[in-house]
Amino acid sequence: MTNPSDMLLQQSGIGALDLPIAFDLINKGELDLAAAAFTKLLQGQPRMAQAQFGLGLIAAQRGQFKEAAQHHSRAIQLDRTLVEPYMALGNAFQGMQRYNQAAQAYRDGLRIGPGYAPLHFNMGICLRRMGEMDAAIVALKNAVKLQPDHVMAWFSLGNAYRDKGDMAEAERHYAEAVRIRPDYADAQCNLGGLYALREAHDLAVACFDAALSQQPQHFFALKNRSLSLFKLGRYAEGAQAAKAALSQQPDDMMLHYHMGEMVYGLMRIGDAAAARQLAEEWRSGYPNNAVAQHMAAAALGETVPERAADSYVRETFDRFSADFEQVLSGLDYKAPQLLATAITAALGDAGGLSVLDAGCGTGLCAPLLRPRASKLVGVDLSGGMLQKAQARQLYDALHEAELSAFLQAAPEHYDLAVAADVFCYFGDLKPVLTDLAARMPVGALLAFTVERIEGAAPAEGYRLDPTGRYAHAGSYVETALQAAGFALNTMAEDAARVEMGKPVPCYVVTARRA
Repeated sequence: MTNPSDMLLQQSGIGALDLPIAFDLINKGELDLAAAAFTKLLQGQPRMAQAQFGLGLIAAQRGQFKEAAQHHSRAIQLDRTLVEPYMALGNAFQGMQRYNQAAQAYRDGLRIGPGYAPLHFNMGICLRRMGEMDAAIVALKNAVKLQPDHVMAWFSLGNAYRDKGDMAEAERHYAEAVRIRPDYADAQCNLGGLYALREAHDLAVACFDAALSQQPQHFFALKNRSLSLFKLGRYAEGAQAAKAALSQQPDDMMLHYHMGEMVYGLMRIGDAAAARQLAEEWRSGYPNNAVAQHMAAAALGETVPERAADSYVRETFDRFSADFEQVLSGLDYKAPQLLATAITAALGDAGGLSVLDAGCGTGLCAPLLRPRASKLVGVDLSGGMLQKAQARQLYDALHEAELSAFLQAAPEHYDLAVAADVFCYFGDLKPVLTDLAARMPVGALLAFTVERIEGAAPAEGYRLDPTGRYAHAGSYVETALQAAGFALNTMAEDAARVEMGKPVPCYVVTARRA
């Protein structure tokens, strides 16, 4: 009976075989033919280590890493002087995420071939995946010392230094990778990201453009280019880059929020027509995305909902929970401090209170409220935010719920309720204020901030701004408080944050349950 390998080779017209022909078949992507060729060679020479090595390479290309490791191990047993099977064995172990075994295979190979740069490189990649950054850097430096034009090693050194937090060294190594190979899109993109990190956005955009000239659909280059263009005030260009990135990853929530920033930016520079067009395209393109629908409605000024949808609020704060406080610190955010000052003016040093932190977020108000509280309760829609609040270990109880639903179901009563930047997601304040009043005894204090309408207020007394947040007229706030059963105590004008270089006006309000 004819051997299947022989038949395949005969059908392909391949006659006499040698190793170079077999390896060339791998390079050409003719994996079935290559496997037949190596099998045929092994039939004649069962101890041919390089044929086992070749079969291992084929298995790895097919994603069959266990089989690949077996072939490479056999090759090493047959000839321990060959360096390549050690490296390939390590690569197969990496494919199985068995990094300790991979590192050992590389070490064994380096004892035989200490001057083989690819072994040092692969060792560095493995060590970085293991989190051993210093050792990874040593290995990668060995690779570039042995092979100064090893562009992937320079790039990987940049990644390792970035992981360590040494951005200056990361930038230097990415720049060297780009110098060696200017068409290396990933290196250009990562270098641009570091320029953006230090606010050198013109340089960043140049890098992203270089990356996109090689790979026009490079997702991260498009995304980061959009972010830098936004920082440069080039909102229309940034929107186009963001749209191109979203076409690839339509569920990227960060990009959707960024689209909202682009719309808002266009509004702020007075290009209302471009902002409206962008909002229309965005809304129609993503009909099931809560962020797109809410922010587009805000920009278009159409029918104003009485409050932001729960899905929008939840997605917004879940998305930003990881770096929420860092973002706010860059906005000169001071709502908790403003409220603490107003509460002290109203209550003096009073303590032993049952306190509700309504819309508590990550718990920024908790350190200011805890000294007054016999019991401190927090409620928020965002589970991500509540995880951060829980880590403070200052609350007696935390609840993941919509505020009104929580108040309607809760049996507790509160001597003090605080809502820092919560009512900017409510247009009509009367329902939520009524729910609060039902859980507060006569004389209890309510303290909150709301964004303040500048100029003429609409008939409703509130407006959904292009930021996606509501602003309120002072007269409306007072009327809503009275209707809910509160008496206004103080209403001070201030700014709770800075946005795009401008203070965002707000009211800091205290009221007593009447």
